[in-house]
Amino acid sequence: MPTISIITPFRNSADFIRETAESIFSQSYDDWEWILINDHSLQNEVELLKPYLRDSRVKLVRNTGKGISDALVTGFKIAEGTFVTRMDSDDIMPPDKLSVFLSSLNESGIDIVTGKVKYFSEAGIISPGYLKYEKWLNDRVDRQDFYSEIYRECSLSSGNWMMRAERLRQCGGFDGLVYPEDYDLLFRWYSFGLKIKGIDEVTHLWREHPMRTSRNSKDYSQEQFFDLKIRRFIDHDLVKAPLILNGTGTKGRLTARILLEMGIPFNWVSVEPEKFGAGIYGKTIQHAKVLSWNEHIQILNATAIDNQSIENLYSDRNSISTIFQL
Repeated sequence: MPTISIITPFRNSADFIRETAESIFSQSYDDWEWILINDHSLQNEVELLKPYLRDSRVKLVRNTGKGISDALVTGFKIAEGTFVTRMDSDDIMPPDKLSVFLSSLNESGIDIVTGKVKYFSEAGIISPGYLKYEKWLNDRVDRQDFYSEIYRECSLSSGNWMMRAERLRQCGGFDGLVYPEDYDLLFRWYSFGLKIKGIDEVTHLWREHPMRTSRNSKDYSQEQFFDLKIRRFIDHDLVKAPLILNGTGTKGRLTARILLEMGIPFNWVSVEPEKFGAGIYGKTIQHAKVLSWNEHIQILNATAIDNQSIENLYSDRNSISTIFQL
């Protein structure tokens, strides 16, 4: 039985999958199985993978459903490893990734390990947005605050984690995940209270290219991310307390629309409420200073204003607030 199962869905990744394969075959730790799931690809990946398929550690199956989530379910069903990790078909593993992860998982009390990421591209140009996200993800490793920042972004990259397979099964595996599936999986771990450890090493090389699924699929649009995160906030953290939404920009409007659709009562505030005399979506916009409670309140902060500044708006009204940065 292999120690580690590596699960890799692929679809139309012929330009990159051999480099992914080489990075797996070059790992310093070699007791693994590589489960490749063909997600109805229209390209010739199988032909390109023939040299690797001769190795008994490599398994090739066809997705019994459609899409990455179904492919992950398909792959995990046949996984035999004690530990499991996911690997995307266009990215690269540094040579010691598996050994570094495995060593950390053998420490007591750790459920999931991750590390730092680095973007690369053949063109040598990474967009400012991706560089900002790279830094933000790596800051999470430095600060070990994956869950406290969970409503801002997905705080752990999709192909850069490892955990015990049995622990993943106990929390439902990949079954029933909503897109974006990596973000929903992180929320599942959050709901089960699984402990994540970040390792201060680059353990994943993330390829930037125009055909990335995250660039081209509506399943990874900002609207889809917000729909997921707000619904998971309602599932996991919403309490019977006044809910305040701070901000009227794109994030604020996306959040408000979802809350209204779900019938969740909230007060919508802005530092410039006078700009919205007619309200938005029929909802009145107020200034935070006109609101007052002597009880716990929850604040969804959909602005770049820091949490301390938000807290100060309520400091003279004896309220205790929990702030969730979006």
